[in-house]
Amino acid sequence: MKRSEELRDRESAYSHLQGTRPQTLGVAMADSPVGIAAWILEKFGNWADLPRTADGSPEIWGTFTEDLLLTNLMLYIAPGAVVTATWIYQGKRLEGGATFPSGHAYRCTHRHCRIPRPRVSATTLGPLQRRLSHVIHWTEMEAGGHFASLEQPQAFLTDLRAFIQALL
Repeated sequence: MKRSEELRDRESAYSHLQGTRPQTLGVAMADSPVGIAAWILEKFGNWADLPRTADGSPEIWGTFTEDLLLTNLMLYIAPGAVVTATWIYQGKRLEGGATFPSGHAYRCTHRHCRIPRPRVSATTLGPLQRRLSHVIHWTEMEAGGHFASLEQPQAFLTDLRAFIQALL
C-alpha cells in the first residue's frame, strides 16, 4: 500500500491535469508535435522498466527504437487525436469511473500480468480479486514496466498465448 501511495504522489500529476484541464493540455499539444513528443516520451522514460544512467536519467533508446516511438507519437499527431485522448481522464473523474460500486462484484474472464517495477501503480492479487470474481490467469513478470508489451514483447506474447490456451 505504501508503494502505491508513493507512486500515486510522484506520478499522478498527468492524470489530475488531464482530468481537470483536458482541453488546455490537448490544444497545447495539438499545436506542437514537439509538445506531444515531450509529454509522451517523458512517460516512456519514467514509466518503463529502463536502465538508468549515472545521473538517474532513463536509457530510453536501448529498449525502444526510434521507429517504435515515432509510430506511437504519430498515432496522436496524424489523426489529430491528442485532444480527444486527454478527455478520458475527465470522463473518468466526472463519472466516478476510477472505482467499482461498493459491494459489487464483476464476473468476467480476466487476465492479469503483474509487472515487477511499476512506475504508475502497484497492483496485488488480493484487491483485484475482490473486484473481479473470475481471474483465470495471473502472471508475475520478471521484467517490464508500464509499457511491458513493448518493453518485453516476447514475454508478453508468451503470457498472452498461455491465457488464450486457458480459455480453450
